[in-house]
Amino acid sequence: LLSVVNTILDVSKLNAGTYAIHREPFDLSAVVKECVSMLRPQAEAKRITVQVDSSATISEAEADRRAIKQIAINLLSNAIKFTDVEGLVRIAVERRGDGFVLRVRDTGIGMSDVELDRIGTPFAQVDNAYTRRCEGTGLGLTVVAGLVRLHGGSLDVRSEQGDGTEGTIFVP
Repeated sequence: LLSVVNTILDVSKLNAGTYAIHREPFDLSAVVKECVSMLRPQAEAKRITVQVDSSATISEAEADRRAIKQIAINLLSNAIKFTDVEGLVRIAVERRGDGFVLRVRDTGIGMSDVELDRIGTPFAQVDNAYTRRCEGTGLGLTVVAGLVRLHGGSLDVRSEQGDGTEGTIFVP
């Protein structure tokens, strides 16, 4: 309940323009590994493999560490939640120009174009037999979109029903 209340407060602050970010240098790769470690029990319960792409590491990124951690947790949590038993979730980071990219790809249920258009709308959730079994408030991607926007970045979500989803953020 506390988590839901805090998420609603975050959405309210984002909508009111009162959510403050504090940029600082931090180890992005370490934050990603920490997030994967936090969510590993949920993945293991569904026998989902979570792979951290180690081909690129970013030991120093400049952004709001707490916000980037929340973004990674929300993207990973959704990927795990909407991936069937024995599926695969991949997370990767890479440098791009004057910023960084964080990408989460899953082999989950995917979304239709209509569902993709609702991303960022508070309380919007995919509504089908699979998702009704899953907990959630429909606020995770709203928070992700807002936090990315505060950083002057972008969120791109690509998906195909039955073929998974890929969420990519860019933070300058």
